[in-house]
Amino acid sequence: MNRRLTRIALAAALGLIAALPANSAADTVVMGSTLSNNYDGGVSTSAITVQLSYDPATSPNPVISPANGLITGWKVKSADDGALYTLKVLRPNSPVSLVTATNSTFKAITSLQAPAAVPAGTAVASPTGAIFSYPASLPISKGDYVGVRTGGAATGLPQSGTNGVPLNLIANNFSSQPADGQSADLLADEQHDLLLQATVQFCNVPVLKKLKTKAAKQALKAHDCLPKVKKSRTKKDKFKGKVLKQKTPAGTTAPPGTVVPIVIGQKK
Repeated sequence: MNRRLTRIALAAALGLIAALPANSAADTVVMGSTLSNNYDGGVSTSAITVQLSYDPATSPNPVISPANGLITGWKVKSADDGALYTLKVLRPNSPVSLVTATNSTFKAITSLQAPAAVPAGTAVASPTGAIFSYPASLPISKGDYVGVRTGGAATGLPQSGTNGVPLNLIANNFSSQPADGQSADLLADEQHDLLLQATVQFCNVPVLKKLKTKAAKQALKAHDCLPKVKKSRTKKDKFKGKVLKQKTPAGTTAPPGTVVPIVIGQKK
Protein backbone atom coordinates (compact mmCIF):
# COMPACT_ATOMS: atom_id res chain seq x y z
CA MET A 1 0.00 0.00 0.00
CA ASN A 2 2.82 2.39 0.90
CA ARG A 3 4.59 1.85 -2.45
CA ARG A 4 1.33 2.27 -4.35
CA LEU A 5 0.52 5.57 -2.62
CA THR A 6 4.04 6.84 -3.21
CA ARG A 7 3.82 6.05 -6.92
CA ILE A 8 0.48 7.85 -7.23
CA ALA A 9 1.69 11.01 -5.45
CA LEU A 10 4.94 11.21 -7.42
CA ALA A 11 3.25 10.40 -10.73
CA ALA A 12 0.75 13.20 -10.19
CA ALA A 13 3.48 15.76 -9.61
CA LEU A 14 5.89 14.57 -12.31
CA GLY A 15 3.13 13.93 -14.80
CA LEU A 16 1.96 17.48 -14.43
CA ILE A 17 5.36 18.90 -15.35
CA ALA A 18 5.50 16.53 -18.31
CA ALA A 19 2.16 17.93 -19.43
CA LEU A 20 3.64 21.44 -19.61
CA PRO A 21 5.09 21.53 -23.12
CA ALA A 22 7.49 24.35 -23.86
CA ASN A 23 5.43 25.59 -26.80
CA SER A 24 2.22 26.27 -24.85
CA ALA A 25 1.39 28.87 -22.22
CA ALA A 26 0.83 26.32 -19.45
CA ASP A 27 2.05 28.44 -16.56
CA THR A 28 -0.64 27.86 -13.92
CA VAL A 29 -1.48 24.80 -11.85
CA VAL A 30 -4.24 24.18 -9.32
CA MET A 31 -3.21 22.17 -6.26
CA GLY A 32 -5.37 20.25 -3.83
CA SER A 33 -9.08 19.57 -3.64
CA THR A 34 -11.64 20.07 -6.38
CA LEU A 35 -13.92 21.40 -3.60
CA SER A 36 -16.79 19.34 -4.97
CA ASN A 37 -17.32 17.21 -1.85
CA ASN A 38 -19.55 18.39 0.98
CA TYR A 39 -18.09 19.99 4.08
CA ASP A 40 -18.24 17.62 7.06
CA GLY A 41 -16.00 19.33 9.61
CA GLY A 42 -15.05 17.36 12.71
CA VAL A 43 -11.70 15.70 13.51
CA SER A 44 -10.28 18.66 15.48
CA THR A 45 -11.10 22.25 16.42
CA SER A 46 -7.52 23.38 15.80
CA ALA A 47 -4.71 21.85 13.76
CA ILE A 48 -2.36 22.25 10.85
CA THR A 49 -3.48 19.86 8.14
CA VAL A 50 -2.01 18.86 4.79
CA GLN A 51 -3.24 16.53 2.05
CA LEU A 52 -0.64 13.84 1.38
CA SER A 53 -2.33 11.99 -1.46
CA TYR A 54 -5.57 11.65 -3.40
CA ASP A 55 -7.42 8.90 -5.13
CA PRO A 56 -7.56 10.26 -8.72
CA ALA A 57 -11.33 9.85 -8.68
CA THR A 58 -11.53 12.31 -5.78
CA SER A 59 -9.11 14.89 -7.20
CA PRO A 60 -6.81 14.85 -10.23
CA ASN A 61 -4.97 17.88 -8.86
CA PRO A 62 -1.45 17.48 -7.47
CA VAL A 63 -0.77 17.75 -3.74
CA ILE A 64 2.92 18.43 -4.40
CA SER A 65 3.91 21.59 -6.24
CA PRO A 66 5.36 20.62 -9.63
CA ALA A 67 7.01 24.01 -10.11
CA ASN A 68 8.87 26.86 -8.49
CA GLY A 69 6.37 29.68 -8.52
CA LEU A 70 3.98 31.93 -6.69
CA ILE A 71 0.66 31.11 -5.02
CA THR A 72 -1.69 33.75 -6.41
CA GLY A 73 -4.89 32.63 -4.74
CA TRP A 74 -6.41 30.00 -2.46
CA LYS A 75 -9.83 28.65 -1.55
CA VAL A 76 -11.42 26.85 1.39
CA LYS A 77 -14.82 25.18 1.53
CA SER A 78 -16.47 25.50 4.91
CA ALA A 79 -19.73 25.87 6.84
CA ASP A 80 -17.99 26.56 10.13
CA ASP A 81 -19.14 29.97 11.38
CA GLY A 82 -16.26 31.93 12.89
CA ALA A 83 -13.50 29.61 11.65
CA LEU A 84 -10.35 31.47 10.64
CA TYR A 85 -8.04 29.73 8.20
CA THR A 86 -4.35 30.27 7.46
CA LEU A 87 -2.68 28.94 4.32
CA LYS A 88 0.66 27.23 5.02
CA VAL A 89 3.45 26.30 2.60
CA LEU A 90 5.02 23.13 3.99
CA ARG A 91 8.25 21.45 2.92
CA PRO A 92 8.99 17.83 3.86
CA ASN A 93 12.26 17.31 5.72
CA SER A 94 12.49 13.70 4.52
CA PRO A 95 10.44 11.29 2.40
CA VAL A 96 6.75 11.57 3.28
CA SER A 97 5.09 8.48 4.73
CA LEU A 98 1.89 7.49 2.97
CA VAL A 99 0.89 4.98 5.63
CA THR A 100 -1.95 5.96 7.96
CA ALA A 101 -1.08 6.60 11.63
CA THR A 102 2.58 7.33 10.80
CA ASN A 103 4.38 10.67 11.10
CA SER A 104 6.05 12.83 8.47
CA THR A 105 8.15 15.86 9.36
CA PHE A 106 7.46 19.17 7.63
CA LYS A 107 9.05 22.59 7.85
CA ALA A 108 6.68 25.57 7.60
CA ILE A 109 8.07 27.92 4.95
CA THR A 110 5.54 30.74 4.95
CA SER A 111 1.89 31.42 5.70
CA LEU A 112 -1.00 33.76 5.00
CA GLN A 113 -4.07 34.23 7.19
CA ALA A 114 -7.46 34.73 5.55
CA PRO A 115 -8.60 38.35 5.74
CA ALA A 116 -11.74 37.37 7.66
CA ALA A 117 -13.36 34.47 9.46
CA VAL A 118 -16.20 32.44 7.98
CA PRO A 119 -19.25 34.73 8.28
CA ALA A 120 -21.97 34.04 10.82
CA GLY A 121 -24.94 32.31 9.24
CA THR A 122 -22.92 30.29 6.74
CA ALA A 123 -23.82 27.00 8.43
CA VAL A 124 -27.54 27.75 8.00
CA ALA A 125 -27.32 29.22 4.52
CA SER A 126 -24.86 26.64 3.15
CA PRO A 127 -24.79 23.57 5.42
CA THR A 128 -22.76 21.55 2.90
CA GLY A 129 -20.19 24.32 2.67
CA ALA A 130 -19.55 27.58 0.87
CA ILE A 131 -16.35 28.26 -1.06
CA PHE A 132 -14.30 31.21 0.16
CA SER A 133 -11.65 32.64 -2.17
CA TYR A 134 -8.66 34.65 -0.98
CA PRO A 135 -5.84 36.45 -2.83
CA ALA A 136 -2.24 35.54 -2.13
CA SER A 137 1.34 36.23 -3.14
CA LEU A 138 3.33 33.45 -1.49
CA PRO A 139 6.44 31.82 -2.95
CA ILE A 140 6.37 28.05 -3.32
CA SER A 141 9.07 25.67 -4.49
CA LYS A 142 8.90 22.48 -6.48
CA GLY A 143 8.21 19.66 -4.01
CA ASP A 144 6.36 21.82 -1.46
CA TYR A 145 2.88 21.04 -0.11
CA VAL A 146 0.07 23.42 0.84
CA GLY A 147 -1.72 23.02 4.15
CA VAL A 148 -4.13 24.94 6.34
CA ARG A 149 -4.15 26.03 9.96
CA THR A 150 -7.63 25.91 11.46
CA GLY A 151 -8.29 28.50 14.15
CA GLY A 152 -10.67 31.20 15.32
CA ALA A 153 -13.99 29.81 16.53
CA ALA A 154 -13.66 26.65 14.43
CA THR A 155 -15.52 23.52 15.48
CA GLY A 156 -13.75 21.23 13.02
CA LEU A 157 -11.38 20.96 10.09
CA PRO A 158 -12.40 22.05 6.58
CA GLN A 159 -12.66 18.47 5.38
CA SER A 160 -14.96 15.91 3.84
CA GLY A 161 -14.98 12.31 5.00
CA THR A 162 -14.43 9.87 2.14
CA ASN A 163 -15.23 6.52 3.70
CA GLY A 164 -13.83 3.57 1.80
CA VAL A 165 -11.24 5.65 -0.08
CA PRO A 166 -7.95 5.10 1.80
CA LEU A 167 -5.87 6.84 -0.88
CA ASN A 168 -7.35 10.14 0.33
CA LEU A 169 -4.74 10.72 3.01
CA ILE A 170 -4.29 13.82 5.16
CA ALA A 171 -1.84 14.52 8.00
CA ASN A 172 -2.47 16.61 11.11
CA ASN A 173 -0.61 18.30 13.90
CA PHE A 174 -3.17 18.98 16.61
CA SER A 175 -0.91 21.48 18.38
CA SER A 176 -1.05 23.71 15.27
CA GLN A 177 2.67 23.24 14.67
CA PRO A 178 5.01 23.97 12.94
CA ALA A 179 5.32 27.74 13.13
CA ASP A 180 6.99 29.39 10.15
CA GLY A 181 10.69 28.54 10.03
CA GLN A 182 10.25 25.54 12.32
CA SER A 183 9.59 21.82 11.82
CA ALA A 184 7.10 19.39 13.36
CA ASP A 185 5.58 15.95 12.81
CA LEU A 186 2.18 15.56 11.17
CA LEU A 187 0.26 12.31 11.68
CA ALA A 188 -1.33 10.62 8.66
CA ASP A 189 -5.07 9.87 8.66
CA GLU A 190 -6.84 8.19 5.75
CA GLN A 191 -10.24 8.72 4.10
CA HIS A 192 -10.32 12.53 4.14
CA ASP A 193 -10.53 15.26 1.50
CA LEU A 194 -9.00 18.48 2.85
CA LEU A 195 -11.21 21.16 1.28
CA LEU A 196 -8.30 23.42 0.38
CA GLN A 197 -7.17 24.58 -3.05
CA ALA A 198 -4.31 26.81 -4.18
CA THR A 199 -3.41 28.28 -7.57
CA VAL A 200 0.28 28.43 -8.46
CA GLN A 201 1.55 30.66 -11.26
CA PHE A 202 5.06 30.30 -12.66
CA CYS A 203 7.48 31.11 -15.43
CA ASN A 204 7.94 27.93 -17.48
CA VAL A 205 10.96 28.47 -19.71
CA PRO A 206 10.32 27.27 -23.28
CA VAL A 207 12.75 26.06 -25.95
CA LEU A 208 14.14 29.23 -27.52
CA LYS A 209 17.22 28.24 -29.50
CA LYS A 210 17.03 29.14 -33.22
CA LEU A 211 13.85 31.20 -32.74
CA LYS A 212 13.82 34.71 -34.19
CA THR A 213 14.10 37.52 -31.66
CA LYS A 214 10.43 38.53 -31.79
CA ALA A 215 9.20 34.94 -31.53
CA ALA A 216 11.52 34.23 -28.60
CA LYS A 217 10.32 37.30 -26.72
CA GLN A 218 6.68 36.38 -27.37
CA ALA A 219 7.25 32.81 -26.19
CA LEU A 220 8.83 33.99 -22.95
CA LYS A 221 6.08 36.49 -22.22
CA ALA A 222 3.43 33.86 -22.94
CA HIS A 223 5.01 31.74 -20.20
CA ASP A 224 5.14 34.57 -17.64
CA CYS A 225 8.90 35.05 -18.16
CA LEU A 226 10.72 38.25 -19.10
CA PRO A 227 13.41 38.30 -21.83
CA LYS A 228 16.83 39.90 -21.46
CA VAL A 229 18.55 40.17 -24.83
CA LYS A 230 22.29 40.16 -25.41
CA LYS A 231 23.73 40.26 -28.91
CA SER A 232 26.72 38.28 -30.18
CA ARG A 233 28.39 38.55 -33.55
CA THR A 234 28.08 35.57 -35.90
CA LYS A 235 29.71 34.79 -39.26
CA LYS A 236 26.70 32.91 -40.64
CA ASP A 237 23.73 34.77 -42.10
CA LYS A 238 21.34 32.00 -41.09
CA PHE A 239 21.98 32.75 -37.40
CA LYS A 240 21.42 36.50 -37.72
CA GLY A 241 18.48 37.69 -35.60
CA LYS A 242 18.01 34.28 -33.99
CA VAL A 243 18.65 32.85 -30.54
CA LEU A 244 22.14 31.40 -30.42
CA LYS A 245 22.02 30.47 -26.75
CA GLN A 246 19.56 30.42 -23.87
CA LYS A 247 21.29 30.50 -20.52
CA THR A 248 18.29 29.14 -18.63
CA PRO A 249 17.45 25.57 -19.75
CA ALA A 250 14.03 24.83 -21.23
CA GLY A 251 11.69 23.34 -18.65
CA THR A 252 13.08 25.44 -15.81
CA THR A 253 10.31 26.84 -13.58
CA ALA A 254 10.52 30.01 -11.52
CA PRO A 255 8.25 32.72 -10.09
CA PRO A 256 6.34 34.71 -12.73
CA GLY A 257 8.32 37.64 -14.08
CA THR A 258 11.67 35.86 -13.86
CA VAL A 259 14.21 37.28 -16.30
CA VAL A 260 15.56 34.78 -18.85
CA PRO A 261 18.73 35.89 -20.69
CA ILE A 262 19.01 35.01 -24.38
CA VAL A 263 21.85 35.60 -26.86
CA ILE A 264 20.84 36.81 -30.32
CA GLY A 265 23.06 36.45 -33.38
CA GLN A 266 24.29 39.66 -35.01
CA LYS A 267 26.06 39.90 -38.38
CA LYS A 268 29.75 40.75 -38.15
